[in-house]
Amino acid sequence: MFTKPELLEIRQTLSQKRAWISKSIANNDLNKAELEQNLQTIDSVLQKITQQLKPSNSERNIVNHYISEKTLSPIRQAAIGRRHELAPCQIRVLVVDDDQALCDLLALYLTSAGVEQIDFANDGMRAINMMYEANPIYNLVLCDWNMPSKSGIDVHNAMRAAERYSGTTFILVTAVSEAKQIRLAIDDGVDDYLIKPIEQSKLLKKIARFFPQVKAGS
Repeated sequence: MFTKPELLEIRQTLSQKRAWISKSIANNDLNKAELEQNLQTIDSVLQKITQQLKPSNSERNIVNHYISEKTLSPIRQAAIGRRHELAPCQIRVLVVDDDQALCDLLALYLTSAGVEQIDFANDGMRAINMMYEANPIYNLVLCDWNMPSKSGIDVHNAMRAAERYSGTTFILVTAVSEAKQIRLAIDDGVDDYLIKPIEQSKLLKKIARFFPQVKAGS
């Protein structure tokens, strides 16, 4: 039997291999059948590893309650497991907002919790480009809802279209407080939301739900 750290390492390696095969399938017609067969084998192994690493009831409460576990792919389950182990200094954050003052405030709140890797985009299109170019990927995106060019929902949808961002946490930062609109965003796959004006304690509590190593505000 493998230990938990060994299983996590194997899962990460297989996930990277899966991403490479998926890209190869799109660019290689000659070995497509063989690659697809390899992909199925990897998915099967990832599913078994994920079952072995399935969190206890107390750990499961940390996972986003808006997400149904039945709908999670093995790849996303693996990504969620990895983000639970990230220390604050390891979390890569992208803040997307055209209000520079709010960006500065969010950066202040994040650094106070030990989050050091923070990038900024002042519009949705810039955010999408930064996500696609990022290596390694962003673990957390804090994104304004209403922006010129591309809305927060547009940014979210573009992010989810990239398989490597399947485990990234996306939180909308918005002045919209109407329950129906927020519910539509959640149903669309957004992980959570923050209503402006932003309070430090509320921000950190939201983040701590997805990244347990972050100390939640009081």
